Amino acid sequence: MFEIVFDNLKKPINVGVVVRLACATGSKLYFSGDSIDYKNKKARLAAVGYEEMVDLTYEKDFKKLIEKLKAEGKMIVGTSPRADRIYTELDYTAPVVFVFGNEVSGLSKEKISMMDALVSIPMPGQIESLNIVTSAAVILYEGLRQRGFK
Repeated sequence: MFEIVFDNLKKPINVGVVVRLACATGSKLYFSGDSIDYKNKKARLAAVGYEEMVDLTYEKDFKKLIEKLKAEGKMIVGTSPRADRIYTELDYTAPVVFVFGNEVSGLSKEKISMMDALVSIPMPGQIESLNIVTSAAVILYEGLRQRGFK
């Protein structure tokens, strides 16, 4: 359905839950940088066995991964609380890759510069951002909605 990249995820529970999210949305999953291995005990517990059902790849070199995905003709959409566009403003019916940074610092300025588009999730409350997995779920399910998933 989609492809998702998580860069430098450090919390094993997030890695495991991301695996479940990829499985639930039929997405191909990439971990880049120094992300925790999905075989980590806590990550496996959070994934509850779904890691065997996900097309999952580790690519340490973020730039190389993004260049490869762009060469395949995919739109690369990064996420940031400071993006000018709201996640619902883009068309996700074409081939798209969603990119999420790590839990604390998000995507670096250098990595943001590699994106074709940058989106945010509006936060009318008193926090700046959601948990990385929650953010990914919100955006992925918007993509599924746009593609007519019911």
